[in-house]
Amino acid sequence: MAERLANLGYLALKKETTAGVAVVPDDYIPLYRENIATEMNLDEDSPIIGQKFLRYQVIQGQRSHKGDFTILAEPNTMAKVLDMHLTKGTTTGSAPYTHPFTLSAATDPKSYTIDIAKGQMVFRYMGVQASEIAPAFEENKMVMTVKVSALKSFTVRELSGQPTGAGPYTVVLKTDYDASPTTGLVIGDIMKLYKADGTTINFTVASIVDGTTITTSTDVTTAAAADFIALRPATASFTLKSPFLWSATEFRFGATATAALTAAQTRLEKGSTWRTLHNFESEDGAMRSGALDPAALVRTQGDAEFSAKMFFDTVDDLNRFNARTKRAVVIRHFSEGSTYELRITINNMKIRAGGTPPIETGNIIYQELNFAP
Repeated sequence: MAERLANLGYLALKKETTAGVAVVPDDYIPLYRENIATEMNLDEDSPIIGQKFLRYQVIQGQRSHKGDFTILAEPNTMAKVLDMHLTKGTTTGSAPYTHPFTLSAATDPKSYTIDIAKGQMVFRYMGVQASEIAPAFEENKMVMTVKVSALKSFTVRELSGQPTGAGPYTVVLKTDYDASPTTGLVIGDIMKLYKADGTTINFTVASIVDGTTITTSTDVTTAAAADFIALRPATASFTLKSPFLWSATEFRFGATATAALTAAQTRLEKGSTWRTLHNFESEDGAMRSGALDPAALVRTQGDAEFSAKMFFDTVDDLNRFNARTKRAVVIRHFSEGSTYELRITINNMKIRAGGTPPIETGNIIYQELNFAP
């Protein structure tokens, strides 16, 4: 077995036309870490049957697909991340475009297919949506952690018998994982077949005949039952702008969002941050009857959090804390000068905690204000 360096992998995504129906991801995003996984949720059964073993049987459970990933935050990437988190309004402008995102009561965010290349195989997740995004700054660059759930996944599938035919060749898959083991594949997908003797065959999906069968123009008839197929990595290419920077981030406060946008910036300390949430009824998805995978990702309420760390010099914020005075903040993250911007507007927020700053000998007095919109 060969060691596999994580840096040789990638994360790619693409918007779906129908939630959960796979497309081939071709937007590649710089990835730092991820932990997305399919959880089998096995049902460990222990009835009273006259034996002392802890488990009598293990029954297939309804699956969930979830986790998070941390990526470089740059303009092109963030437009897609926000599209799976909030609802996009009408796009205006041209190079650069302006995309407004809001918490819509009528229209849910879009779903995406995500491919994650690990070693010599690709893990694919379909129907991916984001429930939470949170930025952080590593040195000067912004990275974004995105919490996601998915409707389905495709990893590895087992052959039920020797492939047959001749140009095209037919491959039938076992149904141990699912009654439709081809779900998640797309015509044109590049695959690898793993044989019991350790050799492999690269091939491309020519057609998907039904839920169990695919065809290919590559001769794969030397394979046999109990061999495996999986997606193999594509050649990644990136179309990126410069990342958003802490040094090019501005925090502007005002009594209203309009006033905050035109106010002078307040220079905050590192540790000042925001987070947005658009919750699911369950991170696992809706475990309805009739299938092993969740039927939907049902949205509930949304929220935003904002924390500001600044030196304590005036009584203004203390008074706002005591009086529960309404405030607004416009957070402006810039890339490539001021050409590209990620703008977060939080209106009608109040200081929830941090009104009284702590002190410690030898330290500057800072107040860390936590706001609730």
